[in-house]
Amino acid sequence: MKVKDLKWHVYYHNVNSQKIETYNVVGGKYFFEELKKMMKKHRDKKDFAEALKSEMMYHFWSRAEWEVVIEITEDNRIFLNPWVGCREPEKVRIDVTDNTDFDWRGFAELHTSKQIYKNKAKIDVFDQLMYRWDEFVDYCWSSEAYKPRKKKEE
Repeated sequence: MKVKDLKWHVYYHNVNSQKIETYNVVGGKYFFEELKKMMKKHRDKKDFAEALKSEMMYHFWSRAEWEVVIEITEDNRIFLNPWVGCREPEKVRIDVTDNTDFDWRGFAELHTSKQIYKNKAKIDVFDQLMYRWDEFVDYCWSSEAYKPRKKKEE
């Protein structure tokens, strides 16, 4: 797999475009190089998963620029709303109820059940990754970002 082939999308609020957009957390040369280093250093999948978690926490955990609010409305729709830096949040929010790429219902219920408001919760990119963590680890582990080179036979 090459850098351009890796794809794992999450949602975040882009304050510059004033839109909630998808972001490819594994796309880009920096992540690919970090992935290669982790795979070279951590040959055991469990150790690799711990290193990957640490890397993802560093970049995406509890940082305002990666946070949105998930909301379950009275009519049982699921919306993602901007957390900070938005002039007109009602215009920016998106409905993810019918999105089949992610279990938004289960994710929303998990996070809103822990809140005093019961229908809204602040989430970040790291929360989205953790919800499907085992799948994410398997995806990165199987990416073949690092393959030891075979020695030339003489």
